Amino acid sequence: MKVELPFLAEGIEGGDVVQLLVREGDQVSEGQSLIELETEKATVPVPAPAGGTVARLLVRQGDHVKVGQAIIELNEAKAEAQKAATSALEKPEVAPVPQTPPAVELNAVAQLEHPQTGPTTPPPAPERPVVEQKPAVVGPPPAGTAIPAPPSVRRLARELGVDLLQVKGSEAGGRITAEDVKAFVRERTKRGTALGVGGNIFSTPYGSERREPLSSTRRKIAANMIQAWTTIPHVHQFQDADITDLMALHKRYAPEFKKKGATLTLSSLFLKAIVHALKLYPQLNATLDLTNGEVIYKDYYNIGVAVDTPAGLIVPVVHQVDQKDLLQISLELADLAKRTRKREIKLEELRGATFTLSNMGGIGAGPFLPIINPPQVGILGVGKARVTPVYRDGQFVPRRVVQLCVAYDHRLVDGAIGARFINEIVKVLEDFQGMFLGL
Repeated sequence: MKVELPFLAEGIEGGDVVQLLVREGDQVSEGQSLIELETEKATVPVPAPAGGTVARLLVRQGDHVKVGQAIIELNEAKAEAQKAATSALEKPEVAPVPQTPPAVELNAVAQLEHPQTGPTTPPPAPERPVVEQKPAVVGPPPAGTAIPAPPSVRRLARELGVDLLQVKGSEAGGRITAEDVKAFVRERTKRGTALGVGGNIFSTPYGSERREPLSSTRRKIAANMIQAWTTIPHVHQFQDADITDLMALHKRYAPEFKKKGATLTLSSLFLKAIVHALKLYPQLNATLDLTNGEVIYKDYYNIGVAVDTPAGLIVPVVHQVDQKDLLQISLELADLAKRTRKREIKLEELRGATFTLSNMGGIGAGPFLPIINPPQVGILGVGKARVTPVYRDGQFVPRRVVQLCVAYDHRLVDGAIGARFINEIVKVLEDFQGMFLGL
């Protein structure tokens, strides 16, 4: 049977083969991982649908495969057992005399190649020599299967265009670390070797160019952005928020969070403000079903948080934000971001978002126009806070002001609703304690 890449999750059409976990001739059991696949969202193992013997590998490391594409040819265990039983029943009917010369000759060859095998072993059946030749045809394993390096290091190597077979591991057993890969790149750069994938370096009248294949993540990002920008009528609503008092609140309580092993970030505070506004304006916590002519309002609040990773932008989801306090949110956010960057995030942790937060203030970015992540109808973009003179009580005083931008789908959300929604977020950010007091 041919094992096809199964359905992995909604919106995932395929991925890149990170590692082949089996070789031809290997015995596998049902549920055993056959390959490791890097999708646009996470790295996942693909299990065997049944037990048997790997007859043929139909993909290689680095290949891009789609759902429904055959990846491995598998001889099922039941079929093999039935075949063996049939062969045993048919064996007495085969005349032994014509088979003796070649069988004896093959046995003699086998003794020369494997002197430890005694001559008393009875001659094998006609199919036996083919099976016995397995040790002779086993060469170097497929790329990636015998390299002593964790998945995160292999991904780093791919991104830097490094062949791990050329890297010497510094840990026990030759295990390769991320620092080993970086040291290899530094040394290669010193030697003047150009970085690239497979040596795809081209000379042009203007200088050299390097061509690299698009990763599965980047291909999916490109497809989603095209779909979002061309099919959703975006409206971008800007508003300033004075977060001077919020920063003071953050400074006051951050040490207490740290004692409990958490980092209180502005993103944690933004999530609380977003949920508060979504409850007042449920149109932004909904999706459109144009096929059936319906609006689907969500009574749960799962907020996606954009995370910058070496592979591209990935959006893990903090589920049930309304049911968690700031400590829980802070702990979960830090854990999700860490595992997302390592590509260790689970698929279920990337699904179910009803709204998205993209906070680029931490990397010093100014205001920007975020793009909605369908099927959601809204996203909040946050830039860097800046010190701004604000007129208060008859004089200008320095205040920390951040410019927010909410993008919403104009098919469902009218301008007045979008404006009130972002104004409510500003209200919460400017008086965060008042929100908990019910003011």
